[in-house]
Formats: sequence, C-alpha cells, structure tokens
Amino acid sequence: MMGNDGEAQPIGRDDFARRVMHARARSMAARGGDDRHVMTARPLVMLDLAGQACGVDLHAVLRVTDPVWSDMPRRPDCPPGVRGVHGYQGDLYTVFDLSVLLGGARLEKPGVMLLLRSVSSIPLGRIALLATSAAGTVDVAGTPAPLTPSGFPQVGLPDGRSLTVIDPARLFSSRYVGV
Repeated sequence: MMGNDGEAQPIGRDDFARRVMHARARSMAARGGDDRHVMTARPLVMLDLAGQACGVDLHAVLRVTDPVWSDMPRRPDCPPGVRGVHGYQGDLYTVFDLSVLLGGARLEKPGVMLLLRSVSSIPLGRIALLATSAAGTVDVAGTPAPLTPSGFPQVGLPDGRSLTVIDPARLFSSRYVGV
C-alpha cells in the first residue's frame, strides 16, 4: 500500500480485512451484471507460504483472521497437516497447515488463518488453512492447465511473479490428503 509520500506503508490486519471484504462486495455486485466479466476474472486472496506465492478463490473464503487454534491429540488416521481445531460461531473448523498439504515443511509461526466456506464436495466439513501471511486480493483472468506436480495451476501476475492457484475442493480430494 502506498502512502501520500509514495513510500510503502505497512498494511494493518483491519485494513486488509476491509480490502478483502470490499473486493468481495464488488465481485458479488458484479454477478448480476456483465457475466462475461465474472467468468473471465477470478478474485483471489493472495497468500505467502514460506516464500511461495499462492492464491485461494475469494468466494471460497469465509473469513481471514489471526491464526488461533487448539491443539488436539494426533490420531493415526488423521490427514497430514492437521494442526488442531478452531471454533467460530458455533462451528468447529479443522485447522490445516497449507504448507504441509502442498508438500512443504510445517510453518513454525503462521501469520494468518483462512476460514473456508463449507463445500459439499469436501468430506471434512469446515476447514481453516494456515499460511505465513496474506497480501490482499488480485483478479486473475482464467487459470491455465495445472503445471505443478501437485496439480495446481500457475498464473503470472502483472509484476512478473508467479502465483499457485489453490482450489480447496482439489486440495482436499482423496488423491491429495487421503480423506
């Protein structure tokens, strides 16, 4: 975020949450209008995952919050990356370390947690994902065929960086996490 003097200003959690909600409201307002725009541009919440840029579809995200969870005893049949549980508005969310799900090392100090909307195709019910940090939202026009070994597509951002697009339904399919 740039200040009046042209220097980058730190982004506070409240500012980030307001920007995400504003982007979501714009996206939802556009639904009834020009369907071609909605089909060609997907808003993503940009995440940093130990130096790797990732994006999760904004429509799949219920809430972006501080990483808070309760540890739970590990069961042998527990999927990889489970860090614990989190209660939100009477619902219990299973908290996953996104880095582990993508084949990386466990995040020592996650900086953000995404509560995902409930999706019938995901057998785990309510899910939260941990990441290093969140960096706002970005609109991407279409996503190409998967290029990464994990099967998640890469898109190029205007600044030249590459972003891995995470589809929660694919992420939690039996092929990837064994559920």
